Amino acid sequence: MSSSYSDDTVRTKLSALNDSQDAIVAVAQWIMFHRRQAKRSTELWFERLKESSPHRKLMLIYLANEIVQQSKARNRPEFGNAFAVFIVEGSESAYRGCPPDIQNRIRRVVQVWRERNIFKPDTQAEIEQKFDDIDKGNGSEPSKGGSLKLGSGFLSGRSPDVPLEFVPLLKSHKEINEKTSSVTIAIGSANTEFQKQFNAEHLPAAPVYAARLSSLLKTLDTANVAVKSAIEARNSHIRNIERLLEQSKSALIKDEQVAMDIAEKLEKAVATKASVEHLILEGMEDIHGTRDGVGSSGEKTPEDLKSPEIEALTPPLQVGHLPGQLVRSDELPYLRSCALADPPHSHPPEFHTSASELLASLSGHLLNGVGLKRPTPEDTNVFEGIDEDLVHMFKNQFAQPQLQKRQKLETRSEDDYVP
Repeated sequence: MSSSYSDDTVRTKLSALNDSQDAIVAVAQWIMFHRRQAKRSTELWFERLKESSPHRKLMLIYLANEIVQQSKARNRPEFGNAFAVFIVEGSESAYRGCPPDIQNRIRRVVQVWRERNIFKPDTQAEIEQKFDDIDKGNGSEPSKGGSLKLGSGFLSGRSPDVPLEFVPLLKSHKEINEKTSSVTIAIGSANTEFQKQFNAEHLPAAPVYAARLSSLLKTLDTANVAVKSAIEARNSHIRNIERLLEQSKSALIKDEQVAMDIAEKLEKAVATKASVEHLILEGMEDIHGTRDGVGSSGEKTPEDLKSPEIEALTPPLQVGHLPGQLVRSDELPYLRSCALADPPHSHPPEFHTSASELLASLSGHLLNGVGLKRPTPEDTNVFEGIDEDLVHMFKNQFAQPQLQKRQKLETRSEDDYVP
């Protein structure tokens, strides 16, 4: 049977390993049968262990445990010595990155090794120290580049740092990894058995050949089921990815709409701000232009808006005459014209601002040089714009004295002088 040993055969046996007791014992016995190849079998075991999933690593630890215990019981030190070279690093690789339940099972196996003295005390202590160091680091190892920690929490989707929408994706990805490992093992076994039955130089007897073909059918059926299961796992993973992709696309559309709305508001705000600043600048130009005496739109300047000059009211006419000189009534018009031509005041009349001065100026229009002026239709314009009560009071105040003067003048003769 030694001639049937090869690396591919060992790899196939290791890939076909499952968690059943019978499968583990069968593979262990086959490896132990080829004890002359103990070193090579141990190397292939360590090689498969490093590239396996956590569940597959536990199966390989179980296989190593079966081999070393059976070898010790049968006094065959070949496998004990061969596994002692790789058991520390292999146990560390199997323990690191596995879920807590698998880690507990591996620790249980190592505890059995201590109880039964399978390995030397130094080797046993080194294995346990490696486990303790991993536990102190929370069972996680930084990946190269320092980006993610591929610990049990992250792979199982229970890490608090994993968003909820990624949990189904991580679970389906983990399932794919497990299915892929099973598919690889099943396909390897099926291909190996198929080659044995159809590439043999000599066919065995018909009953033996029929039994072998029946075994091959079972192996191929197992591989077929494993492949279909892996296909279903990948389809589920793809659906999770597509669902997450659709959510991301919907969120992207909403974000783009919000961005367009913000852009429109920003454009409107910028245009409004520019208009307001333009109006402010125009107002400042109008103010500076007004201060310089130039209107911005043809408006009047402050000099044009000055109040119009108001002609001062003429005071009552005073007719001058020499003291003691008699003035005839027929000379009154002449004297009056002279007084108007040469007014006795050397200074121009002042603008009357008080009410009393206004009344005095108004009285000058009612009096002549010697007595009451006869009312004319034009005199009614003097009281325009004055309160009616004030006009009535003014007329009552000056009506009686002027009437008395008029009566005296009418009684005088033409020879009387005007005092």
